[in-house]
Amino acid sequence: MSLAEYLLLAIASIFWPLLFAIVLVALSTRHPVRLLTAFLIAGLLTTITIGVVIVFALEDKDAFARSSNTGRPALYILVGLLSIFAARYLAARPPAPAKSHGDPRLERYVASTRVAFGAGIVLNILPGFFPLVALMDIAQTSYAPAVKVGLVAVFYVIMFASVEVPILGYAFAPDRTAAVVGGFNAWLNRNGRRLAVWILVVVGVYLIARGLLLYA
Repeated sequence: MSLAEYLLLAIASIFWPLLFAIVLVALSTRHPVRLLTAFLIAGLLTTITIGVVIVFALEDKDAFARSSNTGRPALYILVGLLSIFAARYLAARPPAPAKSHGDPRLERYVASTRVAFGAGIVLNILPGFFPLVALMDIAQTSYAPAVKVGLVAVFYVIMFASVEVPILGYAFAPDRTAAVVGGFNAWLNRNGRRLAVWILVVVGVYLIARGLLLYA
């Protein structure tokens, strides 16, 4: 596993649509930091725990540990195709109607830290398909167990950047962050789909090419 590939997969995972949806919903409430923090804690606990279990489960199985000619190329190609299909689906969907923020019914539903914490667990049991490739790559390295755990943790810390950045912003510069969030939401409404499509296509093509090269 190269560092470049590791970072590519981690950065691509930031743009998991469900994460962005959670952030946008939380930012539309009166207590975004509290909700985002609860979601982040639960999400990191869930993803890191499951990720570490997967890494060491794959490491302990000879069939996976020696799968450089079968399992890994197939996984690269499968995830690459899923990424291309996801990009095609996003590109073909009609634009969603504009929604007003601050819907009181929505706020009543999500304005509980317990709900946010529960969502952080349930929604992150399978947080997209790019992490699966990264976990398999980590499992097949020769690093010490502590290093592998660290790689899993760092991967998910990067993946949750869209949650972490608003929390830090509100903690250190709340007024500035509120203004930036408003502008970012407007930009995301205009360009978010196009950005996600390009990222999915680029990563998908890379993974398919990587899988074919491993087969060669």
